[in-house]
Amino acid sequence: MSNPKSTTATGLVDAANGRPVRRHPDTGAYFVKASGSAHFWGRVLDAIVFLAGYAVLAVILAVVRESMMNSGSALGYNDGLWLTLYVALWFVGLFVYGMIWGTVGSVGDAAAGMRSVRIKDGTTAGAWLGGWRAICWSFFPFFVVMVIAAAFSGGSGDTWDPKFAAVDRRSGLAQGMPPVTDPKAAAAQKAAAAEQENLPNLYGQRPDARP
Repeated sequence: MSNPKSTTATGLVDAANGRPVRRHPDTGAYFVKASGSAHFWGRVLDAIVFLAGYAVLAVILAVVRESMMNSGSALGYNDGLWLTLYVALWFVGLFVYGMIWGTVGSVGDAAAGMRSVRIKDGTTAGAWLGGWRAICWSFFPFFVVMVIAAAFSGGSGDTWDPKFAAVDRRSGLAQGMPPVTDPKAAAAQKAAAAEQENLPNLYGQRPDARP
């Protein structure tokens, strides 16, 4: 089975930033992945935006509960009910934010100049799948480890899902600049050709070859 890197490699690099240019297998369209650092800080911003929004809604719930308690409502004293509401608010909020992420892009995407798309054809996840992908953010410690690992490795695969990648929307390719040949790949091909040419002729076809 071939990995995504082998099926999307083109031997080209972006004219502006020098990062590898890849190809969507189903469409043949080129794309450049966002840098590891851009992906990292974009996702950190997404986490901050979500947590800030959740905090605001949690405060509103707390005010409503306090009001119910002051009015003598028994529901205001039901700790289990309110804990359930806070947990439900967390996951519903994640799903809604993921729906936005999967359709028009998240705040972090906009700030980092990237967009999460399917590697195979360049399409976005859509609202439904985007919501479920965002639910994975509830595993926050694992998410942080994955994003930090991606940043240090220079990659920008979209963390837990190898079918998606964060595409750089500020690359030269995205701005209409044609890609150029990767000098490292060209040098490697030239070296391989030279090595092949210098191999001993085992079939006696060269004038100086021994029978």
